[in-house]
Amino acid sequence: MEANSQRVPVADDEDAYESSRKDAIRADISRRLKKICSNFSEEDFATLVDGMADKKIRGDRRTSL
Repeated sequence: MEANSQRVPVADDEDAYESSRKDAIRADISRRLKKICSNFSEEDFATLVDGMADKKIRGDRRTSL
């Protein structure tokens, strides 16, 4: 019984993977755009990067089907 309580559900593993993947994509986009978008406020820049990361992930899902 105790061994089963230590297992991590598959959904949690997938969520952790997606989260770390999104963080990596966000970091890459941020690094590439930081100099170009230096006039953006921190909030506007974060909004831009988050939106681009979401679109990248959605596009990747579409092409993998």
